[in-house]
Amino acid sequence: MIVFIYGTTAEAIKLAPVMRRLDARGIEYQQWVTFQHTEALRTAMPQLGLRAPDRVIADGWRGKPLKKPIQMVGWMTTVGLWTLKNLGSLRRAPRPSIVLVHGDTMTTVLGTFIGRLAGLPVAHVEAGLRSGDWRHPFPEELDRRIVGRLAEVHYAPTDETASNLSARRNVIVTHGNTVKDAVRDSAAKRPTEPRGHDAEEPYGLVLLHRFEFISNVALVRDTLQTLNDHSPVALQVVVDSYSRDAIESVIEQMGLDRLSTAPKLEHAAFVERLQNAHLVVTDSGGVQEETAVFGIPTLIHRMATERNEGLGTSALLSRWDQDIVRRFLQEADTHRAGNDEATASPSDIIVEDLLARGYGSPA
Repeated sequence: MIVFIYGTTAEAIKLAPVMRRLDARGIEYQQWVTFQHTEALRTAMPQLGLRAPDRVIADGWRGKPLKKPIQMVGWMTTVGLWTLKNLGSLRRAPRPSIVLVHGDTMTTVLGTFIGRLAGLPVAHVEAGLRSGDWRHPFPEELDRRIVGRLAEVHYAPTDETASNLSARRNVIVTHGNTVKDAVRDSAAKRPTEPRGHDAEEPYGLVLLHRFEFISNVALVRDTLQTLNDHSPVALQVVVDSYSRDAIESVIEQMGLDRLSTAPKLEHAAFVERLQNAHLVVTDSGGVQEETAVFGIPTLIHRMATERNEGLGTSALLSRWDQDIVRRFLQEADTHRAGNDEATASPSDIIVEDLLARGYGSPA
């Protein structure tokens, strides 16, 4: 049996292509969900074609999103208590079984611990990413290093990420991240129509949500001011429950009239919006990967990134330097690149490997 343990919207988006391919083959699997994200994940799951969870490990913090450190501690405690309570049944799970986790969230780490405590091998999707500095991004870099030591199978997106796991066995290069399949699948469902004479004006998308950015008020103000003053197109700032208050209050207080806010869209609609954007400014690793598929000029507004997608072609790292932000906005068209739609399917590679290892049986 194949068990997916996940808890964030991004994990669901990136694991859904693997699950869809298992569905197409009639292969049985289960989903154990921590709801590290609550409302957003519940909304996303049916949109991604995912059925209801087989096991709910936790439900955020008392059903609410995790916005404060104390809530994260409470949620982690709930996950730990669930694991202890269910350890007996977990150890009696049908064999052969394997646990799949994704990325670098707290759910990735906790899911790995659950798999190991249950006596099951753990496979890590998006393995081997390293920034080289455990402080950036934090705690994601530590999460990856922990899971890298505990997982038995490592699905590394590139040869470079695989080289970071040279001391590990069972490293499989997937030739990209599964987000490539997520974007392709979504684009196929919602083909983009050519723009007519009545098409909307060119726009850019801004997606900034990471805690280290949102919690730095001076950085938020400086960044939004720079974007407002120097962008060649009007900018739509996509906000969620974590970033809305910080972003909207600054836009209103500073009178930034070239910035407007917009709510998050379901993934297929977001991909369509992304395809038509003139430029993108983001601190999301997932969005960085998505824009690289289409070659969209992208500013990665972080101190460091562990991802290479787009760097040197469509993407530029800002290191929170406002001069770099200004230069990117002025020279955005020079970062436009060709799309990456014709390459291999990472999800197909993962499914083939799982079946070759003897995991998965017809439902």
